[in-house]
Amino acid sequence: MDEKRFDELEAKLEIYKSTLTEIYERYDQKLEELSLVRRVGDALRTTLSVEALAAALMAAVAHEVMVDHLALLLKDQEAPTRGDLRLRAAYWADREEFRFFEGEEAAPFSLAALVPDEGEFPRLLIVPTAPASLDPLARDGDGPRSLALAPFLVRRRFLGVMILSRPADQPFSPENERMLSIMADQASAALNNVQLFDDLSSANAKLIESERRARESSSYLERLLETANDAIFTLDGWGRVTYSNRKAGQWGWTKEWLLGQEFRALLEEESALAEWAPGEPPPADRVFEATLLNSAGERRVVLISSSSAGVSGGEGGASWMLMVSDLTERRQLERQLLHSEKLASIGVLAAGVAHEVGNPLSTISGYAQILGAGVEDGAERQEYIGAILTQTGRIQKILKELLDYSRPSQGLAETLDLAAHVPRIMSMLEAQRVFSRVRTLFTLDEAHAPHLVTMDRDHLAQAVIIIAMNAAQAMESQIEPAPTLSVAVGKEPGRVTLRLSDNGPGMSPEVKRRVYDPFFTTKGPGQGTGLGLAICQRIVDSYRGTIELSAYEGEGASFVLSFPEARSVE
Repeated sequence: MDEKRFDELEAKLEIYKSTLTEIYERYDQKLEELSLVRRVGDALRTTLSVEALAAALMAAVAHEVMVDHLALLLKDQEAPTRGDLRLRAAYWADREEFRFFEGEEAAPFSLAALVPDEGEFPRLLIVPTAPASLDPLARDGDGPRSLALAPFLVRRRFLGVMILSRPADQPFSPENERMLSIMADQASAALNNVQLFDDLSSANAKLIESERRARESSSYLERLLETANDAIFTLDGWGRVTYSNRKAGQWGWTKEWLLGQEFRALLEEESALAEWAPGEPPPADRVFEATLLNSAGERRVVLISSSSAGVSGGEGGASWMLMVSDLTERRQLERQLLHSEKLASIGVLAAGVAHEVGNPLSTISGYAQILGAGVEDGAERQEYIGAILTQTGRIQKILKELLDYSRPSQGLAETLDLAAHVPRIMSMLEAQRVFSRVRTLFTLDEAHAPHLVTMDRDHLAQAVIIIAMNAAQAMESQIEPAPTLSVAVGKEPGRVTLRLSDNGPGMSPEVKRRVYDPFFTTKGPGQGTGLGLAICQRIVDSYRGTIELSAYEGEGASFVLSFPEARSVE
């Protein structure tokens, strides 16, 4: 073999050796990188908290790279910019000390001097010479530093950065950079997982707490509903009962039986249901009085307040809620109170009747004595007998009116013509001594038109008597002007009015303000109960009426009662 051929083979052999050496070096490098990845991965993958992750990461970095200290800064989740970080962990190599910072201990730190917020954070940033102020852990007297900033990036999302620091005369080598890049990649994934775990744990804790509070609220609301003094029902879109509380069960039904029943069918009066069609929910935001009829035939007067519950009612659509208050005992007490006040007024009326009956009795007695003495003239005898019968009829009329008024009210509403009934009531009062000096004027705005209202005739009489008697008593000692009570029946659109006005002494502002207060009276002890006008107002309110008072000192008083006009009954 010639020398030239030998040189060519020797050159190729050197190239082969060089290539093989490079391959082995790269293999060793990759093997070392894989080993580093495995070691760092093993150290980080089991961590479930930021503190444990920081401790494991810093220990791994300090083992692979020579540093004075390490700082772990994480992005402040409340801050709008990337440059706002907080120091969460620190490691000092000279004393092998690790510290983790929580809450207010985590001091803020900005990287704006090194990486502007609008710039893209590099995969690894090496600053060969930097002032000590850019090192979060620098101490007083430290000179320039050599910094390596390893960011935590996940899908271009910036999580934080780890800063390695050592003296400026000990710059980081390319080998250091390569190892830091590998460890930063591993740490980024681990940190992202930890933060996700923390977020899930926090969300789970909030969910558990929310469920606990929801259960407590539900239990509290259920206790409120079950212990309420009113019966509470919820209805579906077809007006059927979907829930009832314990109070409803005390009224003669079981919860099981009520479930699915149409609530409207439990009500007795059809008149109260004019706006509530069968198979429909109740009218929203309404309050009406009705009578419930249970399976035992017992009746309860109730006040029903309906409203939309604002929740889904299942197949029936939105849900409605009914608050049902039992008025049965209250109505009984009110009837007793009305009757008691009526008896009190009857006592006053009876005194007037005794005076009014006295005159006819004197006349009867005189004629009877004449007849007893013997009257032979038949025509004269018949005249005396006719006079006796007239006076007797007058007495009977007075007593009948008083007895009719004294009977307990049945509370049965009927259609009444005020134009016919009010004069009858006033005629009974005119027999009273207190009315002997009072001139009564009655006017009617439309003489031939009916003035119809729907109410109990006894309640109408009681309201008129209370106001008229008060007016007459207020004018009892009045000389000028002549005591006068004006009674007027009129009409307004959809309403019938009754005005009772006197020209008496009127009322002071204080009396006018308190005139409807129960037990308030301006009369002397034993002369009044103070319930009259309070009961009058209650009567008017019960028929959806209104009562208005106009009174001034020295100018008399005027009460205007207004009721819904009733339809004419053929």
